[in-house]
Amino acid sequence: MAHDHGHHGGSGRVLAWALGANSALLVVQVLGVLAFSSLALAADAVHQGSDVLALAIAVVAVVVSRRTASGPYSYGLRRAEVMGALLNAVLLVAAAGWIVVEASRRVGDAPEVDGWGVAAVALAGLTVNGGSAWLLRSTGDRSVNVQGAAFHLLGDAAGSFGALVAGLSMVLWDVAWVDPAVSYLIAALLLWSGVGLIRRTARILLEGAPGGIDIDELSGLMIAHEQVDDVHHVHVWAVDSTLVALSAHVVVAADTLHDAQGVAAGLEADLAEHGVAHATLALECHPCQDPEPGDC
Repeated sequence: MAHDHGHHGGSGRVLAWALGANSALLVVQVLGVLAFSSLALAADAVHQGSDVLALAIAVVAVVVSRRTASGPYSYGLRRAEVMGALLNAVLLVAAAGWIVVEASRRVGDAPEVDGWGVAAVALAGLTVNGGSAWLLRSTGDRSVNVQGAAFHLLGDAAGSFGALVAGLSMVLWDVAWVDPAVSYLIAALLLWSGVGLIRRTARILLEGAPGGIDIDELSGLMIAHEQVDDVHHVHVWAVDSTLVALSAHVVVAADTLHDAQGVAAGLEADLAEHGVAHATLALECHPCQDPEPGDC
């Protein structure tokens, strides 16, 4: 798992940089909202605020998840990044709801908006958020925490692009309805990202089989071993978004414990090639009978 720690180290530095850059951008956007009265810019600023909070959560989650295993926490605190991602997802959905409410209030009653000012602030947001998202994805860290932060940044980059379109529309064609319309699009993007992230994190927290892992395929892989007679009680779950664990009862045809352990070592190596980083195999010399567990 050394490669994961390396990714987390690189992504942690990028997250910290992105947090600083986005905090400065949030100040600029809030001042822009007060100066230019654009709802699209306000929607983008709300999303930006959720970005800053999301990045702060992500930074804390990366630090906490690096803690080594201890007595009470035998896997360490690896799921801290999953919990951080879930909180970020809830913030995305909440931000989407606020934007929809505000956009609905402005339909048919749009205030005077400074299009050039909106476009300038939106362009700055597009640059900062797009660049931060690209840097995060270039780290190669596939954890749900880092991906959740990247989703926030990509969503805000898209929101900044929408605000840019709204600003230019008001400058070039004096079309006021584009401002709330773009806000609806930003809200839809936030909702789509948030719901998708909630589904992914909930699956991990509920210990569902990770996406892309076929339990029947893993069972068949073990049964295919020439010294394995049966496999049952197979459970597969994700400790976090990068560590897949498996436990199973394996009936082996072996004359000695040493031979059985050799079979288990071979199975663990095969499972590792299929994405299972941590396998716990209970070796049996005959099938386990559920009604009479004393016979096992």
